Amino acid sequence: MKFIQVPATADDVQGQRRRHPTPAEMSALAALHRRLTTKKHARLVLRHNGFSGTSELVEALLNRISSIAGERRRRATKRIESRLGTVPQWALRQLNSVAPPSAPASTPQSRLQRLRQNAVMAAAKSCLRHGAAGGSSFTVRLTRNPAEVGYTVTIDSNRDTYRGHYKGWAATEDHHVITVPADWRVRVLRRGLAIVGGMLTLDLQPLVGHGNVELFQAVWVSQARGYGVTTHRGVMARLGNEVFHAPSLEEAIRGVTRKHKVASSPARERVSAYQLTVEGFVARYARYGHVLVSVEDARDTGACEYGIQSWCHVVGIDLQAGSVPLSRVLTGFRVQPLVEVRRTVLHAIKAQRRRAPSVATKAVSGAMQQAHA
Repeated sequence: MKFIQVPATADDVQGQRRRHPTPAEMSALAALHRRLTTKKHARLVLRHNGFSGTSELVEALLNRISSIAGERRRRATKRIESRLGTVPQWALRQLNSVAPPSAPASTPQSRLQRLRQNAVMAAAKSCLRHGAAGGSSFTVRLTRNPAEVGYTVTIDSNRDTYRGHYKGWAATEDHHVITVPADWRVRVLRRGLAIVGGMLTLDLQPLVGHGNVELFQAVWVSQARGYGVTTHRGVMARLGNEVFHAPSLEEAIRGVTRKHKVASSPARERVSAYQLTVEGFVARYARYGHVLVSVEDARDTGACEYGIQSWCHVVGIDLQAGSVPLSRVLTGFRVQPLVEVRRTVLHAIKAQRRRAPSVATKAVSGAMQQAHA
């Protein structure tokens, strides 16, 4: 049976005979309403889901919610013990103080903090892999200490997700903890650099520019294998609409200059390849699916190493293979359509066209020699 989530403000439903929930159904209702704290709300949950709203069942639902919260605390304590050996007393007090959360008092400061955290969370979810079968969580911490900026992913598992034949099997969980400056929206988001090349920017510190090139000391995150991430600290350079990541100032300036030069002279087409939709681009170049595309092709277009590695991890291309068919690159382009991938595809096709005439010339020369013989 599929249950519905009932808000505390829902209208009451009375005058109908209803059955008592089984233990499994009671657990399902409790898991769906972890923030429930009042008997009135518990009665609404039971009645709207087709059960009796007696006082005994209301108490049973509240007790089940409390036991689930206690089990989560015990699991959290066990995870900490496995990493630290002994849980500090302050951590135990903090874990034991966690109760089913009630609606917090809304103040301007709390609303601003939630706004800041939600902006970071939305950016992270839009470019980094998440959502394992066992559950996923995001925690955003705001700091004023640059040394604390970072992104960690903890992989855990639980045996309560699967049912039926797979009951008791371990389901993977991914838990993300993101630490960014308290003014992340001003430092990063408003500059238009929150997501660059499919990577999340955690922090920016403006540096003295180089001509028209904007320079930033930066911290950013790229996708690693599975749900993992890699945090990088280096320099970001921006020239026009092009951005380049590099470990040093000189490499960033050279990289963004080269990338801007390539972008300023796109391939000649009836309709520019950069104006096509994703499906239009794939359809136009699908006939070149046999062409091999290598990491060098991406580097020749000015793409940075971090961006190449992150994109390949996201779309599932093994960098160790050296090269893959263009059809595989187009499949990945559908998943994450970056402009750098368009340039790489066009570059690989252009290189193939340059090689084709020499092959054709050799074939014609051979035919003429046979005719004269």
